[in-house]
Amino acid sequence: MSDQRDVQEDEALAAEYVLRLLDAEAERVFELRLHSEPDLRALVRFWESEFASLAADVPEEAPSPSIRSKLLAELSGAETSPRRGWAWGWLSLSALAAFVVAAFLAFSPMLRGPAFDPTLHATLISADGAVHIEAGYAPNGNLFKVIPEQGAPAAGRDFELWVINANADAPVSLGVIPADRESLFEITPEIAALIDGGTLAVSDEPEGGSPTGAPTGAILATDEFFDAALFQAG
Repeated sequence: MSDQRDVQEDEALAAEYVLRLLDAEAERVFELRLHSEPDLRALVRFWESEFASLAADVPEEAPSPSIRSKLLAELSGAETSPRRGWAWGWLSLSALAAFVVAAFLAFSPMLRGPAFDPTLHATLISADGAVHIEAGYAPNGNLFKVIPEQGAPAAGRDFELWVINANADAPVSLGVIPADRESLFEITPEIAALIDGGTLAVSDEPEGGSPTGAPTGAILATDEFFDAALFQAG
């Protein structure tokens, strides 16, 4: 019974994740699970496919915040805003489907793109251990995610990421990264082509990034990109 309840709760969480209904902390926890749980990634892909088939017939008009709050309260049977990840283990799949379809029709403009499923990974740790940054690349959409685990630049300074590849004349900037939160962004196909077989580096730069287009400060850490499956297995 508990296993079935867990499956149903994961179905609900996956639907909420795709519809962007989870709060920031619940979304972070869910994405950590996605890295190591293939069944959960399959649920996300399922709901993405289901919602994508509906998207073509929905006008691209974002609902007002009041409509959003009222609908969520009505559908969840609550008078307040939804909790992070409703405990819907008691719902049947058909009831869950009815909810997410209704939510989709209201919130389709907020539908997220494909789930982040990296194929390459890099771990940047400085020699003294003060800086620790995890990074991943997903070719589906040329998405790049950066997760700062430890360390922050000094006042008036920024961390900047670089891709180093023998096929490029010089390090290529991925831009300045925030040190206090995860960031997910799209990179150009030209930069994406340098990642496989390349090296990731982080440098300490003036606020706003290097003024020259090349690293000007200390290189704090480097790591070659490797198969993300090895990282997940570890």
